[in-house]
Amino acid sequence: MSQDHPQARESTPGQAGEGPLVARVDLSQLIANMHCLQGAAPGLGMLAVVKADAYGHGAIPVARALVAAGAEGLCVATLVEALELRQHGLLAPILVFGDRRPESVPIAAAQRIDLAVVSADHLRDLLPLVAQHPVGLHLKLDTGMGNTGFQVAELGATMGDLQALRPHLRGVMSHFSDAEAPDGKSAALQRQTFQAGLARLREAGLAPPMVHHANSAGCLRGFTQGDTHVRCGIGLYGLLDIPAAAPAGLRPILELSAEVTRAVRVPAGTAVGYGSTWVAPHPVTLATLACGYADGFPRALSNRAWAGFPGGPYPLVGTVSMDVVVAVLPEDSPIRAGDRMTLLSRHLEDPHSVQQTARRLGTIGYEVTCALHRRVTRQYL
Repeated sequence: MSQDHPQARESTPGQAGEGPLVARVDLSQLIANMHCLQGAAPGLGMLAVVKADAYGHGAIPVARALVAAGAEGLCVATLVEALELRQHGLLAPILVFGDRRPESVPIAAAQRIDLAVVSADHLRDLLPLVAQHPVGLHLKLDTGMGNTGFQVAELGATMGDLQALRPHLRGVMSHFSDAEAPDGKSAALQRQTFQAGLARLREAGLAPPMVHHANSAGCLRGFTQGDTHVRCGIGLYGLLDIPAAAPAGLRPILELSAEVTRAVRVPAGTAVGYGSTWVAPHPVTLATLACGYADGFPRALSNRAWAGFPGGPYPLVGTVSMDVVVAVLPEDSPIRAGDRMTLLSRHLEDPHSVQQTARRLGTIGYEVTCALHRRVTRQYL
């Protein structure tokens, strides 16, 4: 396994020097999640989204596992992310969502990396560049997300430019803004808009071989009719927060544990952390853990989070520091320095699961895992 991944230190279980803070990533569950999503969209190719260091899970090991298990392509946000995959020997097709820089075109063409075309201006900028540097393009339609892509109404005015790029158009894509909504109305409207855009293109003789609209929720809920591929991200990592996810077999793949660096019994009245925001009401055991906001464990979790240990979970108390957090246990706890406590659990019912932690922060699970810093060692199981 690669040891030079710039986004995360990697190790295998039990490897020396693994570090006091470890994110264990279960690649077998990752593949099981992909198969669950494929089962919801039979016959469609899987484009696996591994942007943002695979949502904090480690892009290189995750991408290798997904491609080996049958993913037809990889998707990232930037050309830098795509080049990292190429530099680590990944030869699968790669699509970059968001790189509009002219200087990216020759690099992408040389590395066989596809680019998304996201506006009429972008399309015009590409015309002279692609003639010299043939690169695969995916036309993005804005069907309701509102932040990037062609409006269907403007396709007519750009059809001439699109015709000029016909040999390079490999796909048409869009993105759901609310495929998770229980009533499905927003997704249905977006599908109608997407189909209308496809019809306009086909009337003009433009029919790229790849059509992909559905994210993980759209895939699981069947918003895929007429598409050739699904484009899944968060579902692969088991963090899709909709009722259908768990019954479909999607499970989280990451667990974060931290080493106890000190365990001490203290009397009532002992204050903990910056600002003394927590004071022991009676004698307790305080366990200091090697994790802080510099590792991606948010300071906003101060006095609001939990850690797992036999007999627990136990509350984290005091202000989260840059490098440490503190758990409070009963006075007779057997915990010792060198033991490990779990800060992010893979079990949905735990108060320290990724999903429960995200809800406590008023955010989504993606943000929790994406925040994990390169100081965190990743282990791949």
